[in-house]
Amino acid sequence: MNIYEEAVLTYITSSPKRFINPQFNIEWDKESKTGGSLPDFIVLDFEEKTIYIVEVTVAWNIDGLLKKVEDKNTRWIEPLKSKFANECFKDWDYHVTLFLRDERVEYAKNKTNRNEVTIISLKKINVFLGNGEFDSKAKLS
Repeated sequence: MNIYEEAVLTYITSSPKRFINPQFNIEWDKESKTGGSLPDFIVLDFEEKTIYIVEVTVAWNIDGLLKKVEDKNTRWIEPLKSKFANECFKDWDYHVTLFLRDERVEYAKNKTNRNEVTIISLKKINVFLGNGEFDSKAKLS
C-alpha cells in the first residue's frame, strides 16, 4: 500500500459504521464473463447502506481506470451482487468512488456519469500533504 492509498484508507475509515476490505479479489467468472478485478478497497457502509468500489491512483494517464469504470457493471457490480446475495445486502446501493491527483479530477468528471461515480482529489484528503479534511461524516459519494 502506498502513501496515497494509506491516506484514502484513513479518510474512508473515519466513520465507525464502515467495513473496509483492501485489495478485494473479484475473481474472473469464465461463464458469465464478469469480474477479474482487484479494486483498491471495497467499503461496506452500514449507515448509507451502500457498497463502494474505491480506486486510488496518482497516474497522469487514467484512461485505463476510466475504462474499468465504464465496465463497472461486469467488472465490479454484478460479481459483488452475487457475493453479497443475501437478505442483509439485497436493497443496498453500489457506487464507484475514485481518488485521483488534483490535475486529473476535471478530466475524469467530464468522462464519467456523476450520478454513478464520485471523484475526489487526493490533495483534498491527503493528511501527509497537510491538506487532510477528516471527520466522522467523511463522504464517499
